[in-house]
Amino acid sequence: MEQKRIMILGVGEAQLNLIAEAKKLGYYIVICDMRAESEGAKLADSFYAVNYMDRAAILDAAKKEHIDGVISNSEAAMLNVAWLSEQLGLPGNPEESIDILLSKSKFRDLQRKTGVYAPEHFVSDSADEIVAFAKAMRYPVIVKPSESSGTRGTTRIDVFDESAIRKAFAECKDWSRENQVAIEEYVVMSSLRVNDIELFVQDGEILWDGWFWQDRAEDAPMLPRTEIYPMGLSDAEREKIRETVEKIMRAAQIRHGEYNVETYFTPEGEVFVIEINPRQAGNHIPQLIEEHTGINLTKLLVSTAAGDLSYYNELKTFERQCNYITMQIVFSKQAGVFRELYIDPEIKPFVKWIIQEAKPGDKVVKGRNAAEAVAFVDLQFDSYETQHHFTDHIEKYIRAVTE
Repeated sequence: MEQKRIMILGVGEAQLNLIAEAKKLGYYIVICDMRAESEGAKLADSFYAVNYMDRAAILDAAKKEHIDGVISNSEAAMLNVAWLSEQLGLPGNPEESIDILLSKSKFRDLQRKTGVYAPEHFVSDSADEIVAFAKAMRYPVIVKPSESSGTRGTTRIDVFDESAIRKAFAECKDWSRENQVAIEEYVVMSSLRVNDIELFVQDGEILWDGWFWQDRAEDAPMLPRTEIYPMGLSDAEREKIRETVEKIMRAAQIRHGEYNVETYFTPEGEVFVIEINPRQAGNHIPQLIEEHTGINLTKLLVSTAAGDLSYYNELKTFERQCNYITMQIVFSKQAGVFRELYIDPEIKPFVKWIIQEAKPGDKVVKGRNAAEAVAFVDLQFDSYETQHHFTDHIEKYIRAVTE
């Protein structure tokens, strides 16, 4: 079979798994990015030192290389992935579909149009307009960048406070790729547990193998802290989530790719879809799903993007595993100097691997967004009961020691 040629936009850390998987598959790898000295650039078969946001440059490179597909895990690049796939007739999605998922405001509009639950919301590049709208809203409210990732800048405000809203607006605008800020009604969470799905779409068909719970910390309720596989929802609850997400994906005309979906139930039992990110999730989630089920979503994404359906077809008869996997994402509870990652001896036998971002003596901040994690601890348990014995009180066993 002729060697597949895959283009990857970006060489940052989020792209390294895509590059590594393409290498394993034996594909010819074309990369577009300005960072020619990066680790990922050195793995390319063809490297173009161009800005991957420059459409003329990436189109020119794609035509020269006769690529079979294009992918990225950079949220900023996902519109260009869709655009390029449309230009060349490659596997992908309409640019408008990805634009809807990336925009907080357009996504809420789509939810309302589709008839699924969505909170009241407003978006603007003007602080005055945001303040004026905020005066008439029910509280609490959430102020967040209209287009960003990793909870950056996201702020909850419990009562109308113009100075607090303006401060949040300024921070969110700095993080927003389109310089707009969204404000929306806060949807009450009955617990600190979010129902997450890493789902895969091929020709409009959805694979639902990536269900997991994501627990939040009491002192930072918008910050992912503990990821738990498997999710323990009932079949009826899963079906309700599935129906809601399918309505949105069909309405958005999504045809291909991997998506991270965050949901929870309102006190009235409505499914609230917080967001659907049109890229692989961070925090090692695709890797954890492979540990949990045996399914390699990165291989699936890379191969199907290049028009290779062999692994996708193999999964139709693949017997899924059900291993009990937990990922603890460790944040500092205070600003200061990082001393150590504490792991209780009782939980140590279940640790599979650790990635420690902070070293003893490093200055750290109190965790407010996903980029401020000081460590990732992967655990595998022998039963659901043992898993929840530890994960229900996880910070007793694993935590950052900061002075």
